[in-house]
Amino acid sequence: MTDPMAATPGWVDEALDRLFAGLEAGNARTAFADCLARSKAPAAPSDLLGAEFETCHGNLRRALLAAGIDRARVEDVLRQAEALEAELAGDS
Repeated sequence: MTDPMAATPGWVDEALDRLFAGLEAGNARTAFADCLARSKAPAAPSDLLGAEFETCHGNLRRALLAAGIDRARVEDVLRQAEALEAELAGDS
């Protein structure tokens, strides 16, 4: 028997590409994607109303600020990330 690997649906990669387009944010995209995959139960809608992604969201904020991204741009990215997290939480 093999353990299931943490993964997100395929559409998430495309959404992350759009979210991080034009950002010089080091490995923030990869770290955020990995966090989302670890936080989302595979093939199941969430009943946590997005709370499972709080750590990912906070880590993303810190990574973007550490990369020198302008605070206004960080807030815009975080709003888009929240929308992605909400969609992912409802995905089944």
